[in-house]
Amino acid sequence: MINVRWIVLLLMLLLCTGAAAEDEFVDEFPAALRFEQDTQTESISKHVQIKRVYPDTASDEIDAAMRELIDAMTERNRPLLPTNYLAETASLEVGAVISRSGESALSFLTIAEYRYDRDVLSAEFETRVYDALTGKMITMEDIFREDAGAYDYIASEIRRQLSEAFIGTQPDEEALSALCDPENIRKASFTLGAAQMTLTYRADDVYPQTRKASFLHVRLDYPTIREMMTPYGLVQTDNSRYRMVALTYDDGGARGITRTLLDELRNYGARATFFVVGKRIASNHDIMVRQQNANHSLQSHTFTHSYPDELKDGDAHEEKEKMIREMNELIGVVPTMMRAPGGRYNHYQRQQIGYPLMQWSLASWDSGNTHYDKIAQRVISSVKDGDVVLLHDINEGCPRYSRDILRSFEERGIMCVTVEELFIDAGVALEAGHVYQNPYRIVE
Repeated sequence: MINVRWIVLLLMLLLCTGAAAEDEFVDEFPAALRFEQDTQTESISKHVQIKRVYPDTASDEIDAAMRELIDAMTERNRPLLPTNYLAETASLEVGAVISRSGESALSFLTIAEYRYDRDVLSAEFETRVYDALTGKMITMEDIFREDAGAYDYIASEIRRQLSEAFIGTQPDEEALSALCDPENIRKASFTLGAAQMTLTYRADDVYPQTRKASFLHVRLDYPTIREMMTPYGLVQTDNSRYRMVALTYDDGGARGITRTLLDELRNYGARATFFVVGKRIASNHDIMVRQQNANHSLQSHTFTHSYPDELKDGDAHEEKEKMIREMNELIGVVPTMMRAPGGRYNHYQRQQIGYPLMQWSLASWDSGNTHYDKIAQRVISSVKDGDVVLLHDINEGCPRYSRDILRSFEERGIMCVTVEELFIDAGVALEAGHVYQNPYRIVE
């Protein structure tokens, strides 16, 4: 006979263990890692404008340096703006995508994008990492030990990842070899995120025949490079005291909605995962480029968003190839996971689609829902460390309730990360054919 008393004691022990784990997390970001973004708009004409987004951190020294950089990038790109009358809109937007890491590392991926109508015609960037406590810029030599072989390893990853970018196209070997030179890597700039170091490159520097507006990111997972780090590097990449949550957005791109959502994500230093519908790529080229440039994760929500009963045998693989082709031709990346429409993943398992199948552990119930405050409150009140949150960027209210969610996470010291970062941090490898709700809940 089951002893009820022992069951009660076991439940109490489990609850206490969970509470102790929660106590290991901070309740807010340290002052050095807090920031705001100040947006200033300059109207050139009725249809032409310049938008600058200035960081406001705890360090006046960093703020002054970033303001100087943003102003310089603005003036360098100002001549691109048309001076004659336009029926379409043109804009130059300059600002930093900010990420936090460790004790006091603030990373700035500062981007200047010139957009005309529905396309990004030109983009440039500069990356910097500052120690927000000292105002000092952090270098590769601060992160890696001299005798650890880090630069050789990074060179191999640069070559591998950049060579795999545009399918069927060869990179410029001279340019690629220069990027892989250990001495150049030693001087290279980078950013630090929740679970990855990222080196960013202009796509046309490596593939001269590609568009001059998109970037390629080489991502180095912390677990693979940690043993090569200095003690200081270990401190600035240790994010174990922060809760991590992955916000995922289905059914886009959605033009103005997604554009405004990207502004909100930038304002709060959040990375997100977008499960994109392939047939929408053609009408959202500028949105996709901006998502890629800002180092978000772009994944597959199938090409047509058809449900299994609408598909014939072979359709799933045909859609997969179309999705890969359209995304790769535009931005040089391919999906590495997918989310089945409606979460109906069984068909894709039977078809051996070849992707990890990503579900969710927390639903916002925002699809078709106009009760925006309730959507935000549902996520805010229920979220836990490790959650994968389901949202939809085709809902007109998405930027509004996302802003409320992001503000709450900011106040509580919760990092918004990509799905990949969430699983890297948890030490869980994503495998094709497996179904995941979050790193700790694998369906099958």
